[in-house]
Amino acid sequence: MNAADLLQRIAKTLRDDVGPAVDGEYPKTQAFMAAVVLQKLGRELEFAEAHRAADAGDLRSLADDLTRARVGAGVPRAIDDAIARFAAVRDAASLCDVIEALYETRDELGESRFVAWLGRIRSTLRAQIDRRLEFAK
Repeated sequence: MNAADLLQRIAKTLRDDVGPAVDGEYPKTQAFMAAVVLQKLGRELEFAEAHRAADAGDLRSLADDLTRARVGAGVPRAIDDAIARFAAVRDAASLCDVIEALYETRDELGESRFVAWLGRIRSTLRAQIDRRLEFAK
């Protein structure tokens, strides 16, 4: 049995057996709330590996798209350097550097490219947020 299944079973026991058997309102509420917390945590663990893989794939795709977009596009040096760092490591800190560079060179980059590149980054970040909330359903 994996950790996610174990947490689901404990949650079920708290909800179906322990909660109804407790007399006091406060302890009964605590048992039911503990069941909810464990159920959510179990679902988060259940999805963790798939979400890590999807996040890594999304960041790889984003790095590829930004790298292609900057080649031959005459982008400011700050953006070029930030995208190169992000493509090399593909982590949150380097992505923040790309976003900061976009805002710092917005006028030089031009509004249409700024909006397009920031929109591409936002779609990746939105997908990550949606995955993080999936366990709450």
